Amino acid sequence: MTFPSGNGGFSSNGANNQVPSDASDMRDFESTQVFTPMQDVPLPPQPPQQHASNAGMNGPAAGKRHHVWPWIVVALVVVLAGACAGLVAFFNIRALPGTTLWGVDVSGKTQQQIAQTISNEVDGTKIPVSYEGKTGSVTLSDLGVKVDAQQIAQEAVDAKRHENVFARYAPWAKHDVNPAIDAKDANPEVLDEQLGTNSIKPVDAKLQVGDDGSTITVIEGTEGHGADPTETANEAVRVVQSLGAQEPKTVEVQLKTISPAITTDEANKAKSTLDKLMAQKPGVYIGKERFAAFTPSMILAATTIDPNGNGTLPQGQIRNGNVVYDATVLQKAYDEQIKPNIKSTKEDREVIVNNNGTEIEVIKEGHDGVTLDDGTDANIGTKAIDAFGKGNGTVSVSGKLDPMKVKETKRHVVVDLSDHTVTALENGNAVKTMHMSAGQGNDYATGKCQASGDMCTPEGDFEIWLKYPSQNMSGTLTLSDGKRETWDVKNVGFVNYFSKSGCAIHRIATQTPYTDAQIQALGENTSHGCVGIGWDMAEWFYNWCVDGTSVHVQQ
Repeated sequence: MTFPSGNGGFSSNGANNQVPSDASDMRDFESTQVFTPMQDVPLPPQPPQQHASNAGMNGPAAGKRHHVWPWIVVALVVVLAGACAGLVAFFNIRALPGTTLWGVDVSGKTQQQIAQTISNEVDGTKIPVSYEGKTGSVTLSDLGVKVDAQQIAQEAVDAKRHENVFARYAPWAKHDVNPAIDAKDANPEVLDEQLGTNSIKPVDAKLQVGDDGSTITVIEGTEGHGADPTETANEAVRVVQSLGAQEPKTVEVQLKTISPAITTDEANKAKSTLDKLMAQKPGVYIGKERFAAFTPSMILAATTIDPNGNGTLPQGQIRNGNVVYDATVLQKAYDEQIKPNIKSTKEDREVIVNNNGTEIEVIKEGHDGVTLDDGTDANIGTKAIDAFGKGNGTVSVSGKLDPMKVKETKRHVVVDLSDHTVTALENGNAVKTMHMSAGQGNDYATGKCQASGDMCTPEGDFEIWLKYPSQNMSGTLTLSDGKRETWDVKNVGFVNYFSKSGCAIHRIATQTPYTDAQIQALGENTSHGCVGIGWDMAEWFYNWCVDGTSVHVQQ
């Protein structure tokens, strides 16, 4: 058998068997071609076969099968981890999935984006208004309603962050942020300008410190009359809270009596809350010892009345009922009024008290010795509102305190109607005894008031409650027998009222000076119920007998 050669011709298969080299003539030899049987064709060399049982002994080990699926799992885990990390990073500064604000989806938006949307609505949403044919349009901002867009946006971004990780990022786990917008403070002036209504604005009730500096009083509010902005403001709030989804409706403005935003009732509620706080002795404490007080004036300066009761508060404010406390103002009060007066060395306090133990005058204020730990008072304002918001007056700091001692001097007056004396006592000891003339109705020998009760100096326990250095005294009494007793005396000196019925210890009402010795020699009672003392004693007694001094009148 012959095979084609590499050059297209044929090679000989034996000496006498020639085959034409012309490929075109191969058709003439098709019938005569002979192929060698396959079994006669030599095979290329094969490697020796090895039995599986001795493969490890007689040759190299067979190739191991490689498993691909673990690598696929690892790749999937890496991809998922990356996706989760990206999800967390994306929502780190954005509202979480499922978060709505006033029912509107805000998920995926940043605080600034949400705040800008709110501000745009507050400043740009115009509410059509009309009154007796006149028309206009106002925004919530025009009405003077304050909306803290940044705070509301922060609430939206913070929503769901305390939930478990699955609920936190699950869009079907809904959380609606629904802060109130208080429209009670809406101002009618813009309606007056546009619609020609002439409003008389209401006056809010408010709180002030009492004349004694230690109490809180209420100044009543008054109603106004004119264009009522409430309905317009409520419509603006409705549209603003839709974040652009709702169209504003025209509001027909009504004229009516307008209640103040803070009524007298609201002010009285606030006063009640603050009275309870003041009873807790609000101040700065080390342990159980108060070394500095928050006075009523300090607390009122840091207080506003919020009739809404549940409106959104800015950071640094906290409420208790309808009272809102401000940390910044309290911190300023501490830094400027309290801290400069803190001393490391104590000075004892000296006071005058009456027979009931009530403090009636401070001789020396005194102070504790206080050494504060570094930085412990850096956030006094925040600590204060946290305590006050719970009705607790204790603002705690750390440090050392050497408490001052209090030295008390007890002052008391005894009027003896039978001895005809007034005795000034300090700590139980007589400081001065002077003679006096009592009411004409008291028996001169026994001091007992006559049965009619006319013109008597009353017996009992009293306190000095009103003082005048000089007073014109006049009056008329109808006696038990129907007679009238009239008097009019000018320039009665050094008056100390002890009974609410009008009895006082004063310089005896004579036209010329009358001494202690002369009163002793009188031998009779001459007044309409007051206690008259000598001109030479009256001024000293007036200065010594301070407001609140206890007075005991006996037979």
